[in-house]
Amino acid sequence: MTNTSDPLITALRTISGPTVTSDRDDIGRGLFVGSGDSLAACLLLERFGHRAQSAGDLAWIAGLPPGYDTVVGVSHSGRTAATVQAIEAARTAGRRTVAVTANSSSPLARAAHSTVLAPAIEVDEKIPAAGYIALALAALAREGIDTRGAAAAVADGLALLTDCPTPVDERWPIYPPDAISVLTLPDLRSAGDFWSLKLIEATGLCVRSVPLEEAGHVDYFIGPQSHLSIHLIGSQGTARHHRLAQALAGNGHDVVSIAVPDPATAGDPMWSEIAMAAYGAYVAQETALRWDRPLFRGGEVPMDARHIQTPTGGS
Repeated sequence: MTNTSDPLITALRTISGPTVTSDRDDIGRGLFVGSGDSLAACLLLERFGHRAQSAGDLAWIAGLPPGYDTVVGVSHSGRTAATVQAIEAARTAGRRTVAVTANSSSPLARAAHSTVLAPAIEVDEKIPAAGYIALALAALAREGIDTRGAAAAVADGLALLTDCPTPVDERWPIYPPDAISVLTLPDLRSAGDFWSLKLIEATGLCVRSVPLEEAGHVDYFIGPQSHLSIHLIGSQGTARHHRLAQALAGNGHDVVSIAVPDPATAGDPMWSEIAMAAYGAYVAQETALRWDRPLFRGGEVPMDARHIQTPTGGS
């Protein structure tokens, strides 16, 4: 396997799986809530009939949406204030609650009825992806998915992607556009959301993730300002992606299509999607270098996240 020296790929091959601290009984219909990278991980659960929603939608409104048996709060630190408050509100309302976190002593873990402990992925990253991977695996484990060998499968998929010629070198526009759209079908929706977050962190540009067909209805009106359209393509809908890509290119957009490599699509599609998402961090960093955009706006943006974290408890 290539890229054996890549720190994240190496770390993924050595970690243990998520730890579920209670029986893996059925959570019924679940509402998975998180923010940022955590919300991107939550989106994976929608393929099982659950719903992913911003934690702030629950934390800062009165009442919880009807029809959900369990509310699952997802936060790597366990200190994201909106996620903690959403779980507290759900518990007060008599709902069953679960915490998915890497910190077993965090406010989120203390607030929930049970906890899934995300695996520790020890790696230094300029644009982080390890936390997303850990939370994705942990949330899937709580759903009852067998995650044995999943981290290694994600590593395999990520190695395939990073071994391909980087799209930034050959197909990216020379100069930064005014905005970027990341287009996906549901099989890569979590990856698309994660790509948009990483591109924002790396470049400071306006980036959005959008369902493919909605882009088909709207995006070709964008202009005359420059616009980059990134198509993330899984095992389905390839022809539709290509038709829309041609239409957008014909209207003056820079268009780049990135497909999951064929060997990766032969395994579990969830591991391919997580790998594609993590690949977004690599591409985002290369994009910033190409356009001479300093990461996190050159350190001008405070990264301590105090404005979104609980003021006390945890770490």
